[in-house]
Amino acid sequence: MNTWKSLVEAIMEEDRLIRERLNACPKDIREKRGSGGELSFKETLSHIAFWDNFTVEFFAHKLDEKCLDPNPMVDFEARSILALERAARLPFGEILARYLEATGALTQFLSKNWEGLTPREHHDFWVPLKHRRHHRISLFRALDEMNPVQEMVAGA
Repeated sequence: MNTWKSLVEAIMEEDRLIRERLNACPKDIREKRGSGGELSFKETLSHIAFWDNFTVEFFAHKLDEKCLDPNPMVDFEARSILALERAARLPFGEILARYLEATGALTQFLSKNWEGLTPREHHDFWVPLKHRRHHRISLFRALDEMNPVQEMVAGA
């Protein structure tokens, strides 16, 4: 059985890969979408931050015995689109800070609350990791297309 430590380590590895790539990414392409419409670096960080924050909020409500509605009905996609629209008006540094904060909130929540979650919820927490990985891979492909020199350096 996977423990919360394994999950946190995997999330932190995804974060490490994203930050490593960010450090090597030219500033002029951080806000450009891929040719296939893939999210830009800024949008990807914003999107991951939104969903990580939403996950923490959702499960925190489920664990709160005082909460009257632990499973609110929400149009997830509409909220995600709205979050991207709002993030578009913010500077890249603000989005990066929100991403870092959300990553920390997710890993901290797991370390503090794992024992209070059901086996089903343990399983559900692997979804944010898969989501993060999916967007990282899509982003990296788009960046490699925009900046082929980076691809050669990354493969060296």
